Amino acid sequence: MRDQCVDYLIIGAGIAGASAAYELAKEANVLLIEKETQLAYHSTGRSAAIYMQAYGNKIVRGLTKNSYEFYTNPPKGFSDKPLLKERGAIFLATKEQKILAEQHYKDMKNEVNNLELLEGEELRSLVPVINTDIYTSGIFEKDAMDIDTHAVHQGYINGFKGKGGTLITNCSVNSISRHNNIWCVDTNQGKIAAPMIINAAGAWADQIASLAGVGNINLEPKKRSVFYLSIDEYNINKWPYVGDLSESFYFKPDSGKLFVSPCDEIPITPCDAKPSDLDIAIAANNLEAVTNIEVKKVGHTLAGLRSFVADRTPVVGEDADVPGFFWLVGQGGYGFQTAPAIANCCRMLLTRNCFPETLKNAGIVEEALSPNRNSLDRNSRSF
Repeated sequence: MRDQCVDYLIIGAGIAGASAAYELAKEANVLLIEKETQLAYHSTGRSAAIYMQAYGNKIVRGLTKNSYEFYTNPPKGFSDKPLLKERGAIFLATKEQKILAEQHYKDMKNEVNNLELLEGEELRSLVPVINTDIYTSGIFEKDAMDIDTHAVHQGYINGFKGKGGTLITNCSVNSISRHNNIWCVDTNQGKIAAPMIINAAGAWADQIASLAGVGNINLEPKKRSVFYLSIDEYNINKWPYVGDLSESFYFKPDSGKLFVSPCDEIPITPCDAKPSDLDIAIAANNLEAVTNIEVKKVGHTLAGLRSFVADRTPVVGEDADVPGFFWLVGQGGYGFQTAPAIANCCRMLLTRNCFPETLKNAGIVEEALSPNRNSLDRNSRSF
């Protein structure tokens, strides 16, 4: 790579960086760099790939809802296949959680279309393996859908390139300095100059900030493990996503097999996450406890990183103390379902210096996403 000078340098080509790059390339010269050779190698490529409007806190739900139009009516040429596919999702409740489930249903029913409160055999009519001795009710989001994560990510990457954007993989950042309001980024493939850095480095975002002399936001990567299970006794393809209100497990059909997780959130140093035998054993035991499925042989296993800040809300905005450094991190497990809304937010904030009216109308204000919000415990800056 020759030394380059661009309007925006985006570090990290996962779903957050790719979607922002796509939006910004409409109006500016954008360079997107990724330290891995393979795109979507970490969290983006290991997503549960589910779109649920009833999932996450109020801000996440608003971002999810504001992403629906893009997913159901994407720009021409974005993808040659549907981005969403019918699935449905159930969150199960024990007898002791019934009042909690009823309250959650009441809180959500006016916000989320086609939400139902199910009991007993109604649950088993959808998923015949559910142990209704343990789970007596559940909230069913009929319109929850599978996301074709590969098509979405590739659509963003191809669209970004088609708008004149440049993508460089196997590009790691060695150092970052700043002179006359221009960032100078030294990488293993050359030097890059840009007035604005967009930090979309996922679990590594605080490390990138430290290189730039920017105080971190105490981003905490958490490992989540999953395994695949072949089931011959049932036709699982039409089963919905199944989880519980306590978030102690979930499973869903995926490529003809069952995709199973113990919903673990193990704090971990950013790395190429791998599941442990204990993680998978816990997931298998949980599945056997809540269903009548016997786990005879575990299939392929994997783990991914979900990164959160303290309030579990994405961080989107320019650093107040270090102009020219823009945070795009902390999506946790909501990266895909919120990507279109967050990417549009990035474009509006960066190119028009305003916050999207669509988000304001959903009750989401700029401060709620800002890296400078009061709910974040920022470490002191060294820049």
